[in-house]
Amino acid sequence: MLATWNAVTALDRMLDDVMGSAFGAATNSRTFTPSIDIRTSDDEVLIVCDVPGVKREDLDIVIENHVLTLKGSRRFDASEKEQVVLGRAYGSFSRSFTLPDGLDEEHVAAELSDGVLTLRIQRHPKAKPRKIQIGGGGSGPRQLNE
Repeated sequence: MLATWNAVTALDRMLDDVMGSAFGAATNSRTFTPSIDIRTSDDEVLIVCDVPGVKREDLDIVIENHVLTLKGSRRFDASEKEQVVLGRAYGSFSRSFTLPDGLDEEHVAAELSDGVLTLRIQRHPKAKPRKIQIGGGGSGPRQLNE
């Protein structure tokens, strides 16, 4: 059986989603999930997280059992007299990442600047890759003399 599409009903539903009730403030069902880039090099792991509008005191960074957890919230402040159409997402978020072996988890640098949280985790010196030179001989394998 074919269902007919009713443009008025669909538009009405979209307006309800965006505007809430005609007499109250709109709410946004989307939750805030920051975008995160993870970059690695021979020296460090760099985690870059977009958190525009999130205050330093609303962020929490924890490393436990090789798991890095970022928690925070972006809050919406409005007076009760305002009617608002929300286009941005708000709310709490939590993102967790299992860290690889060989990182110095005791010395993590975190910086928040212009809405971007940057975490730098250094690698242990022994964990850095190193190139092994292959020796070559002109006479082939040596024999042991007794």
